[in-house]
Amino acid sequence: MKKWMIVCMMILLSMAGCSNGQTLTKYDHDQLSRDLKKEGIDPKLPTRFPMVVEDYEIQMPPHKSAIYSIMFNGEDGEVFDLRIHSGDVTFEGDFEKEEVMINGKDGFYTEDKAGLDVNWKDGDYFYILNYQTIGLDIEVTKETMINIADSFK
Repeated sequence: MKKWMIVCMMILLSMAGCSNGQTLTKYDHDQLSRDLKKEGIDPKLPTRFPMVVEDYEIQMPPHKSAIYSIMFNGEDGEVFDLRIHSGDVTFEGDFEKEEVMINGKDGFYTEDKAGLDVNWKDGDYFYILNYQTIGLDIEVTKETMINIADSFK
């Protein structure tokens, strides 16, 4: 009987360890931070991803904008899109959202067939972190998205 209880406890503990989501890899955003400061903004940036970030691309529009888009590219084709808004953000349309906390700030999570989004405001900036799921075999969960957002420093 004791052996059975020990085996059950080990199974429960291993399941609890698996339910914490994906392992996140450290990301050094120092160069990106310098690049964005040259553009006139100093936002918080992610310090962890569920992949190794091979490179990033700042996508600047051809005109002055309050939106800065950064594409983080992984070695296996993963792409996370971070949009940083220095102005007000409004959302229109009918979509389902789930209230979440990001670093103690109110935010929300959305999901559809195309991808996952975490949205929140921190200081002078509104952040939208998106992961496109179409065409990729790598599964990213809501918990992973929140953990990435929580890593912003």
